[in-house]
Amino acid sequence: MNAQAQNIFDNYSKKSVRQFISENEPYQIDNRQIQASTVSSVNSDLIHFWEDLKTDVFDSVCKNAELKLNQDAKIADVAGIEGKFKRYLKQFPSKKIALIDEIGLKLDVSLGRELIQIPDFGPLNVGIGASLEGKSIVVRPLESDKYCKEMDSLIDLREVKTVLPINAKRISEMKEGEIWKMPVTTRFSFSTGANAPVAAYINVFVGAGVSKERKPSITLFRMNQDTIRLRIRIDRLLVKSVSAGVSSTFEIPASDIGLFEAENILTKEINKQIAREINKYLAAKIVYGHSRSSGRKILLEFLINPKDQRQLDALVSFLKGDLGYIKRFIELGLKFNEFTEAADVTQGLNGMNQVVNEAEDALGVDASFAGANHYHGHSDNLNIAVPVIHNHENSWTTSYNRYQSMNTKDGVMHVSQAGRVSNGSSINIPFVGTMIKYNSDKNVYIINKETERGASDPVLLFQHNVGFVRQGEGTARDIIHRINNVLKYAGVNGDGTTDELVLPVDNIFPASPLPEGFDPFEDTAPSKTYKASVVSFRLMFSAEGIKQLIYAPAENLLKAYLNVMRESESELLKKVAHLFKVNSKNVVEYDYKQASKILGVNAFDNDNGVNPLDIMRDMAYTATCLIRDIFSVRDESDWKERSEKLAAVSAGRSKSKMGFEDFFKVAIQLVSKQNISAEVYVHTDKRVKGEKDVTETYSYMNSKDNNFSATIGEVNAMRERFAEPSTLSD
Repeated sequence: MNAQAQNIFDNYSKKSVRQFISENEPYQIDNRQIQASTVSSVNSDLIHFWEDLKTDVFDSVCKNAELKLNQDAKIADVAGIEGKFKRYLKQFPSKKIALIDEIGLKLDVSLGRELIQIPDFGPLNVGIGASLEGKSIVVRPLESDKYCKEMDSLIDLREVKTVLPINAKRISEMKEGEIWKMPVTTRFSFSTGANAPVAAYINVFVGAGVSKERKPSITLFRMNQDTIRLRIRIDRLLVKSVSAGVSSTFEIPASDIGLFEAENILTKEINKQIAREINKYLAAKIVYGHSRSSGRKILLEFLINPKDQRQLDALVSFLKGDLGYIKRFIELGLKFNEFTEAADVTQGLNGMNQVVNEAEDALGVDASFAGANHYHGHSDNLNIAVPVIHNHENSWTTSYNRYQSMNTKDGVMHVSQAGRVSNGSSINIPFVGTMIKYNSDKNVYIINKETERGASDPVLLFQHNVGFVRQGEGTARDIIHRINNVLKYAGVNGDGTTDELVLPVDNIFPASPLPEGFDPFEDTAPSKTYKASVVSFRLMFSAEGIKQLIYAPAENLLKAYLNVMRESESELLKKVAHLFKVNSKNVVEYDYKQASKILGVNAFDNDNGVNPLDIMRDMAYTATCLIRDIFSVRDESDWKERSEKLAAVSAGRSKSKMGFEDFFKVAIQLVSKQNISAEVYVHTDKRVKGEKDVTETYSYMNSKDNNFSATIGEVNAMRERFAEPSTLSD
């Protein structure tokens, strides 16, 4: 998706991004044990999720404006700066507009050749490439909070700003909030693939590739008049990818489905690149891919006082030159090679010391933060595009991250993650934007802390961010209902439900009143359309709570599972729930003859649709798989493997296939309430007459005793530091 339309809420209403983050509407709710916060908090994951939701959405014409100059343009007579230039506007969370200047550098060397001709199929191609890519990115806050008011700044090229040249005067003149970034990537890659047409417009494709990257980067951020934050990142990445299928990219030309081809009709009138952009919207595609990645990062932070000439001179000396400092970062990274993922706390500290000490000596300032991240993971992606009508992107990810800082009291944090992203957009119009969106991002994190005394018991965090643009009240209410369908089972141990924790759905998204004489069988229920909303649900099990779950008896697991199944099969279970038993092999079984007699059916009856005996068989099988899934976590002797297994099971990557909400409906029943913490953040921009917007955080059992805020804060801080920064962050 392209990076247009940055703020869906700003132009749908007069609300700002600042209001999205901090506004708190007074609202009367029946909170019971839910504590509604007086100050709404937003985690960094939700901010990134919200930015993705805004991307491509129909919005202000001025916001989509940008300037581009081609490869031959000369912007500044500065060594190391040349190539393509782009200038555009974005909006900070504070609502202020930012002006971004990007100037790129790219030097490529590549070799490609046909290796062999395969009869009746096609050529097998091999490519080897190496590249050095760099960018100068300068982010400058402007005075206005309206895009169109800053059009003069956008088109004024007299003050294009670049990172280079580095000198004391230019650094000291950075404005508060200004960010300088110079990310550089050195890459070596090998790829091979073959494809052949098997029918009109359809290709069979197989391909694979390996790439190695070193990504040193530096950012300077003027925090205030007395502080400039220097961040140094060194990232060593290995990516292996495979794609195959009916085709890795299946595309039907627009003309073959009754639409015009922009390149044929519009090329004489507009730039070919614009025509190709239109064709992106007019092509049907199916794309599948699988990739694996592994790498290690080191992050150093220094707080520099620009009024201290000694510190400023040391900073300039460290960064002096055009692209020369890249070599210094790569050298630092090479000294980081012996520090492995398997290192214990002491080995990790020793592995970081040499790099940190060299940087501290060069700058003459102690690091405010120094840490390392080892990671590996894999992902599967399936993307489907129907021209104009609908695009859908799905991805499934699994990863492991080892975080360690130089602060010895923090020890090492191990995070095993499994997640799924599902993003859908409808009515996609070229150069206008997307009219309808629904994005969902679910992740399970299993967190272990390791000190010199060994690893702690794990903590489990489930996080679900969901947001929409232009959806009906049924969709909006369903989001809250699905959260309530987890919370209502908290601590019940297989016995019914509780209303202590459920959210007030009618206060958040009121149902439209039914007209007098409404017939549910003949009439269509009235429904309103909301402009936009975003919801974040976080659920945490403490270490003691996880023990209660994985050591729960098989009979308790079965009871909790059947309790959930009453949502859809209540009448059936009223008659036969007592027949389900767990045998000595932890297999769920039932008395078939007794069930047949009670229900008055046999295995061959299907006159009334689905045979209830088939439903019983499926429930027994799923319950058996769930018990085996939980017991498989318990049976792992190694704490790291146990955490990875628990993440996979709770995300549905196991025999039972019960993941995310379905899994937690069962799991939350077996955990005492004192070992559960939950938080739901809701922000609405309804634009519906007579309805108030809601910006609220609903909390349950978030206390110092269970370390909810501390654990989530620590995990998010580490992930945010080491994650790739967004355009507006450092």
